Amino acid sequence: MKPVNIFLVLIFVIPFVIVSVPGIPPSAARIIATSIFIFSFTVGIFWYGLSSKTKMILPSGKLSRPEYDDVRPTIERNIRVLVVLFGAFFCYYITFPFSIDLARLVAGETPLKITGTVRSRSVPLFGLWFVEQSVRIAPEAKAKYYMYYSWRPLRVGEEYELVVLPHSRVIIEFHER
Repeated sequence: MKPVNIFLVLIFVIPFVIVSVPGIPPSAARIIATSIFIFSFTVGIFWYGLSSKTKMILPSGKLSRPEYDDVRPTIERNIRVLVVLFGAFFCYYITFPFSIDLARLVAGETPLKITGTVRSRSVPLFGLWFVEQSVRIAPEAKAKYYMYYSWRPLRVGEEYELVVLPHSRVIIEFHER
């Protein structure tokens, strides 16, 4: 199996299987699934950007033509730098806060419980609301909260009790009120 296929199975199939298994508490299943997604995605970004086997310029692309032979290595290096910078951005804003939350959960801290009405919802991953959705909750509508791997979407205008990891603002459980 190709590494790309393993990666796709790891971030799309396995987390849904974990979330769907009966007997696992929903919050624990969502934490495990979200951990698989975030840590696999982080490794995948850096692997893609740093691997010498990765072809940044495809053989069928315009930049593969002979007239671009002298600038192709520079372009490929710059693309690699951009991918690694994106990986660093992803680590700083998503992976590290989530890691801090996981460490605090292991140390025995309890997650936050927030009750409020969903004021807005966005689905940035190509409309795949069941993979990731972000919501703003009233009264503190400035902060966004993120939920990964849910078969039920959060609906705008509905009131929920959310269990949230404080640093990463990842929703691990929700109940309608």
